[in-house]
Amino acid sequence: MTEERERRIGRNEALFREVNERIERVSQALQVEPERLRILCECGDESCFEHIEVSLPDYERVRANSTLFFVRSGHEHAEVEEVVEEREEYNVVRKSEGPAAAQARELDPRDD
Repeated sequence: MTEERERRIGRNEALFREVNERIERVSQALQVEPERLRILCECGDESCFEHIEVSLPDYERVRANSTLFFVRSGHEHAEVEEVVEEREEYNVVRKSEGPAAAQARELDPRDD
């Protein structure tokens, strides 16, 4: 896999993460305290718009690490990430060190 493709996957995943961050902020602003959030799959496929339901505590736990993402099972990119957690509805993947991980850290909206 080329370095540019790895960066593109990282950018795509970071974009979906940003959308999901906005979903969470809107829920909080509307004082909606759901036990579960309905978020977008954060895989690197820019044409994927599948949804994932995740508990708020799990969402916050994964968001605490810039290189972790929520993806539907089968949406992993083994060349740039590894599955670190398997759930019924989704997997959590960690970016392997390299361009995709660097892109994920750089574009993390929670990293000030």
